[in-house]
Amino acid sequence: MTKPAARNRRPSALQLALTGTGLGLAALLAVGWYFADGLVHVRPVRRPVWPTRIQRLEQQPDGSQHVTLTRTPTTLRPGIITLEWDSPAGIQRGQLGPVLSQTRVSVTRALRHADVPLTVGLTVRASTIGLGTPADRGMAQLDVTVPGEHGPMPAWLIPASGDTLAAASGTDWVIVTHGYGGLRQDALRILPTFQRLGLTSLTITYRNAEGAPRTPEKVHRLSAEEWQDLECAVQYAEQHGARRILLFGFSMGGSISLAFLRYSRLARRVTGVMLDSPALEWRSLIKHHAVRYRLPVVLARVVEWLTEFKAKQDFNAVDHLSVMDRFDTPILLMHGSIDKTVPVSQVETFAQARPDIVEYHRFEGAQHVRTWNMDPPRYEEAVERFVRRMLDVSGSGREPQAAPSNKENQNA
Repeated sequence: MTKPAARNRRPSALQLALTGTGLGLAALLAVGWYFADGLVHVRPVRRPVWPTRIQRLEQQPDGSQHVTLTRTPTTLRPGIITLEWDSPAGIQRGQLGPVLSQTRVSVTRALRHADVPLTVGLTVRASTIGLGTPADRGMAQLDVTVPGEHGPMPAWLIPASGDTLAAASGTDWVIVTHGYGGLRQDALRILPTFQRLGLTSLTITYRNAEGAPRTPEKVHRLSAEEWQDLECAVQYAEQHGARRILLFGFSMGGSISLAFLRYSRLARRVTGVMLDSPALEWRSLIKHHAVRYRLPVVLARVVEWLTEFKAKQDFNAVDHLSVMDRFDTPILLMHGSIDKTVPVSQVETFAQARPDIVEYHRFEGAQHVRTWNMDPPRYEEAVERFVRRMLDVSGSGREPQAAPSNKENQNA
């Protein structure tokens, strides 16, 4: 008896399409889950300090000196970099200008300053932001803690007078907030300027930042909650003699400063705000990074949705561009033209929409939070002019008041 022919069991085109679609969606969700976790989940901050060796020193006819050193990601950075090295007399420091030339293994820059002469073969630590503490740089420094909802938050207090015994005597304060994945060392470049201007500075940390208390969820809220820790710092400053207060924020620290202005009952106590490379709106930043890394744009929406789902993130609460018409506090805004983390177009939208309150400085060739490095004199001059204008004793500065400063403030 002849057996019937076996049926053709090959999957149909529809089955293949459905399977492919399912696998594609699963892959999209998996990748989105990974990036959503990376966006808000708290991780230790690691800043590698690459071994860097002085290879050659060349004296120039004009009296300057060119320094050739190991090629590393840091020594290749545009603008000014700082050097630090150990000696029998203690830690020494130097400063190098922009890159003059490079090879596959080396970089040559002009020497701007050195505590002691450099020598060939010397091993140094290079940085674009800063190493150590203010005390390492000869500044009077008090290590203090600011009481917060989740515990005491470490901070550096630098008295205006340079005398730690008179730390509470200054009435003009500036509170400095670092960014996402940042450190207090980010402020080392600008703290001497603040002290020279007679400001007591408080460089703070906030929940889930390096060295600060963790929240139970261990996630960053991208300024939606971190502003409350800045509010605690403002209270601390007032309790220690502050009469007029300025804010300075790097990157997400800028977002935190603006969230403070939007939501804090103490917003009116702030006379002016300085922002370096601020993150002003996060949905477009997620899309920007998807495009930057050549990922499907639809992935940005998936990451946004998963972040809302996983971490209960409120993206409207941290969209400061959509409420830019509600701010009335004077703002100094500084940003780099080649910032790949926060595109310059985002901050220029803010600056162009609010020229009545925003003083904007664009630094050509500057990367994220490296605006100072491209032109320190110009950067410090902009800060100095703004501070003097805000704290002008003739009356152009704003005196602190009890009312909230912005129309959106819900804590009035």
